Formats: sequence, structure tokens, C-alpha cells
Amino acid sequence: MLRFVGELVRQYINPNYVRVVVVCYNDTYASVQHQLNGYNDANSLAQAILQIPLLGGGSNLSVALDWLRTQTLADTAYISVVVTDHIQSSQLISNAADIVRSQGTTIVGVGITGPGRVDMSFLSSITSNRRAIQVGDYSQLVSGARDRVVRDLACFPPETTAIQRLGMFT
Repeated sequence: MLRFVGELVRQYINPNYVRVVVVCYNDTYASVQHQLNGYNDANSLAQAILQIPLLGGGSNLSVALDWLRTQTLADTAYISVVVTDHIQSSQLISNAADIVRSQGTTIVGVGITGPGRVDMSFLSSITSNRRAIQVGDYSQLVSGARDRVVRDLACFPPETTAIQRLGMFT
């Protein structure tokens, strides 16, 4: 999963225009493992992302969305890429996603499917304009989702002059 995030960064990030926040979360806690705005190029940032330790425990996306809503800066355009291998319908997640989207954040979903693991209909329902991509397993993230997130779903070109934040949840 972190390899996908790193590859997405390599394709999309220009340090003059786009900043990245990678939010790791479990069932009760969300955090940023590194301050990722201290990197001057996409390759260094991608290498730092590969070193992020994943949190153990369950998975509650509403915790991460609430963190995004309360801990990030205003006056920027946001794209949040939710990468998940386990999500089921939840009113808490729906409510958190509604609030984040109402504040101008575009949510894109990437579901790593498997039997009973990802409810793609629900993942699509919490994204902006039903922006969800499905891949069969982790090995397909880069080949099956990276280019589509960058080209088809990201909503704005990296050469725009405003500072944007690309939030990625793992």
C-alpha cells in the first residue's frame, strides 16, 4: 500500500504546488507519521513514505476523516485518496465523509477487494462523484489505480498555481 502512495507521489507531486499528508489510522486513532512538507522532491518524499510504519488494530475511516477535517489548513484545495482493503457500510463514516466533502475536499476511493472485505458500493457512496477504483489485490495498486487516480480522478492539473493538499489514507 505504501508503495502505491509513493508511486502516486512520484507521478503527481510538484513541491511548489502540491503538498502531501499521509494519514495512518486504526479503529481509534489517526496520525501523520512524518512531516512530509520538508522534502524538496517527489523521490525523497516517496522514499520517506515507504518508511512509515502502519498502525495495527482495526480500521475506522471516520477517525481519519475527522482528523483531516480538524487538523489541516484552510484555504487550500484538497484531494483525499482513501486506499482501503476493508470497508463496510457505516453511518459514522458516511457522516464524516459528508462533512469533509461539504468543506470542499474531493474524496477518491481505491478499494483492494476480496471476499467480504470492501463494499465498493459504499466506498463509491462516500467519494466525490462516485470516484472509486477497484483492484483485486495489493500487487495491482500501481498498475491498476495510480494512473487512473492521477489522470482521471484528481480534478486539477499539478501545474495550477494554488497550493493543494493531497491526503492519502492507509
